[in-house]
Amino acid sequence: MNLDISAQEVEQWNGDFRADRPLQMEMEAVERTFLSLELTNPTCLDVGVVNPFGSLRLRRLGGYWTTVEATPERARLAEAVLGEAPLLMGSAGELPFEDKQFDVVILARGCLKGPSAGDLALVQECHRVLKTTGYLILAVDYRKTLDVAGLLCRRQWAGSSGYDDRQLFDLLKKGFDVLGVRTCCRFWVQIARAMLGARGRTKGRTTACLYWLAHQLDGLLFFTKGYQAVAYGRRKGWREREPPATRTSITLSNSVLRRTRW
Repeated sequence: MNLDISAQEVEQWNGDFRADRPLQMEMEAVERTFLSLELTNPTCLDVGVVNPFGSLRLRRLGGYWTTVEATPERARLAEAVLGEAPLLMGSAGELPFEDKQFDVVILARGCLKGPSAGDLALVQECHRVLKTTGYLILAVDYRKTLDVAGLLCRRQWAGSSGYDDRQLFDLLKKGFDVLGVRTCCRFWVQIARAMLGARGRTKGRTTACLYWLAHQLDGLLFFTKGYQAVAYGRRKGWREREPPATRTSITLSNSVLRRTRW
């Protein structure tokens, strides 16, 4: 174990992971997506999971896993939890691998901030390290057309972005056939997330209880989309520019094979 990280700190992060309902929902959506691929002993890469116990949970799905972190501090914590040293992302988002190494790449929520050249470059890096038949699974904050929670919590989320359907499809279409999208984290969980400080670490039993209550209330909103999205696609040849005949106003909901909410 990394001696820079105490056992008490590791246990604190474990408690934070168990209490963080939005992160749990993200991991559940990623897991269901991963299992739907029905791969045998895949070689997998997870990038930027906010809590290393999320990376540990992914490893229980089977296959061979590698973790990439953005900073040395996060890498030290992940090493303490995983028992192996993660690799570091380059300063411009480069992934430290040769071409076509992985069957699955998972980009955790937080890696992609919103439509930008940087986000597209990171998706292209994932495309580069994926095998020809590989899959990309990514989690993002989802921008709803009617964002009531966002209006109520404008101060907490000032400057935040995310993706709507159109933007998410545009992000993936150059290098992936979009196979599906799942949304999670509905209104009350999103409100609780803002109240409890989404960008900080969660704090134990009180947080867990509030998230549990919010999740029960969200059961009444089963017909609505969530505020987090997990999309996945199958790798194809990277195409910088669409042929004129294929440029349409198709939306993500019309282009994917499956859409699931929970």
